[in-house]
Amino acid sequence: MTVIAASHPPAHTAFVPTSDATALGRRAAELTARDRWTRPQLLAYQQERLWAVLRHAVDTSPYYRDTIGHLVARGAPLEEFPVLTKKQLVANFDRIVTDRRLSLATIERHLAGANAAKPIFGQYRACATGGTTGVRAVMVYDRTAWEYAMANSARFTQATGAPRGARFVGIGAPTPQHLSWRVYEESRLANPDMPRLYVTTPMDEVVAALNSYQPEVIGTYPSFIRRLAEEQLEGRLRISTRIFTSVAEALMPDVRDLARKVWGATIFDRYSTTETATAGAECGHSSGIHLPEDLVVFEAVDAANRKVPAGTPGLRLLVTTLTNAVLPLIRYELTDMVALSDEICACGRPYARITSIDGRREEVLRLPRRGGGHLEIHAFRLVSPLIGMPGIRQYQLLPGAGDVSVRISVRAGEPQAIIRAAVERSIRGVLDNAGVAETKVAVEIVDFIERSGSGAKIKLVAKSASEGSCHGQT
Repeated sequence: MTVIAASHPPAHTAFVPTSDATALGRRAAELTARDRWTRPQLLAYQQERLWAVLRHAVDTSPYYRDTIGHLVARGAPLEEFPVLTKKQLVANFDRIVTDRRLSLATIERHLAGANAAKPIFGQYRACATGGTTGVRAVMVYDRTAWEYAMANSARFTQATGAPRGARFVGIGAPTPQHLSWRVYEESRLANPDMPRLYVTTPMDEVVAALNSYQPEVIGTYPSFIRRLAEEQLEGRLRISTRIFTSVAEALMPDVRDLARKVWGATIFDRYSTTETATAGAECGHSSGIHLPEDLVVFEAVDAANRKVPAGTPGLRLLVTTLTNAVLPLIRYELTDMVALSDEICACGRPYARITSIDGRREEVLRLPRRGGGHLEIHAFRLVSPLIGMPGIRQYQLLPGAGDVSVRISVRAGEPQAIIRAAVERSIRGVLDNAGVAETKVAVEIVDFIERSGSGAKIKLVAKSASEGSCHGQT
């Protein structure tokens, strides 16, 4: 079990901003102007950038020269290019990266060292993925890519209707290895008085800091929005925040409802990846997550890596980055199962939108089918009845061989035996309706579920039965 308990980052994580606020403001203005493009204008620009990236990759990366050089030479469509998996990226990293001074070992040492928050060679930002797929990778961004990433975050924050200069606070991971730490530290350029808070900071410190700062906009994990709502309802937290941006974890409907009930606030969901360092986001029309297609090409594909019809969830999402010259990613595989729509939103922005997120392939459980064989059920389908169930604070599925185990934390004073029985009954009902054969359902009650990994997230499915629990009882 990986537990990150520090409430403050260690001294070695002193942050060095990429650029100044004026430079980032220019980038943000450039990106915001693209919001007024037509979709044909956007796609024409995307194609132009795509071919510049492909030519650059072949010219500067030995790996891409060998694997896609012939495709670039004959102008093949992107759909014919091979997919790059995370495992392949890690295995071939030193031949993919375009600055020969960089290597996987060099970046790993940098992230583990005393200067992890500082640029490598004074010019490159590095982050690590959380290892959800079982493989941990590192990402490195040149100055241009990073500035566009930060400007893109500002662009979509404007889409929420937040007033210019609004008091913002970001509450994310406690380590510079994680993207959220870097993004929120960079936002300090526009919010120099923003308190340094993390999802692992003791709650009494968070409450005191927020009561003093009185943020107008908060960016954090959905699980942490839930905790803040509890503190507000119990009278310790006293803020009047009206806008939240949700990152890193899946946003459940009950958290939206909770924010509306407690603060009269709106949560704007974001979709971000360490691999692209960019985030898509909802606008005020709540019609899906707008994707920054001027910075990344997104493809929702099936098992054969063919594009799926609009509105159909893909088995995986492929991304091709358009701004990062030092580590070009071409048809890089993300295991998120999303449905895309290219219909223009009522807001007029030209970008495709994520209209549904069905989770990750790693969260799909294989269970015995009634009558023989097996069927696949996404973990969220099993825990969906627990959303909003009275008394439950957190939930998590555990790996098992043919059975279903769920871990929950219960609010103080709630009847644990009654809640345990209700959870077991609800999950068994889902299994029966899905046609699953007779399956054991085990419910474990713990004091709380620990955050894990460099991102300090609460995972929907734990990697092992021992991961993430504290003071459990069955």
